[in-house]
Amino acid sequence: MHYIETVVCQAKEGKEARFERMVKSRIELAKRQDGCINSWYGKSSSDEFLFLIQTVYENLESFHMVKKTVDNTLDPKDGGLESCLAGPPLLGLFEVTPDSLNMPK
Repeated sequence: MHYIETVVCQAKEGKEARFERMVKSRIELAKRQDGCINSWYGKSSSDEFLFLIQTVYENLESFHMVKKTVDNTLDPKDGGLESCLAGPPLLGLFEVTPDSLNMPK
């Protein structure tokens, strides 16, 4: 079973460019880790501060390993994403079948 992590969050006004750079660096690092199938983000078309971040993992163990690597590598350097958030993010971790992702094998 694959897992999709979904994060919806709002950057603080004036911090959105920094937040976006931090998100990009986390996505790139995550994508280089074993167990991460893909990762991406999007910005709301109606709210320049609202972001959607999604990452697909091979399994639950991969989720924990990749998150730990990304957090331990980047948070000490830049203070973590929370430093740029306007409030708590909405987080979800969802089980999905590999077939439902419609991704090349």
